[in-house]
Amino acid sequence: MIHVERRKQTRIKFESNLTIEVLGDHPPTHLGSNKIPGLMVDVSTDGLRFLSPIDVPAGSAIRIDRDNEMILGEVCYNEPHSDGQFHLGILFRQVLASLRDLEPLLAALQGYEEDAKSDTRDARSTRR
Repeated sequence: MIHVERRKQTRIKFESNLTIEVLGDHPPTHLGSNKIPGLMVDVSTDGLRFLSPIDVPAGSAIRIDRDNEMILGEVCYNEPHSDGQFHLGILFRQVLASLRDLEPLLAALQGYEEDAKSDTRDARSTRR
């Protein structure tokens, strides 16, 4: 059998422990949690391959929090591995990087919300 490479992006072998979170109303669980620890096997600019201890169906939405980024993705394939685990192909749908840069904005928005609530309370008390 001849293997034909169908990937658009080159994969780089990069093994790293990783935890994915399966999203949705009825996600598969590992030890009662929708967070599944496993091993990232390789990565490209648009996805990664993940070695999972449980079967996660293709089409499942996932979230990965890593360092200073959050990745939302989708399981695009699931192949049984020889040791009873599963190789999941995860396609990146949205990558949010530099989340620490958003902290000042979030703090400002929270301050604005608190000021607005205070102004509303003040307006009510002056009407009485």
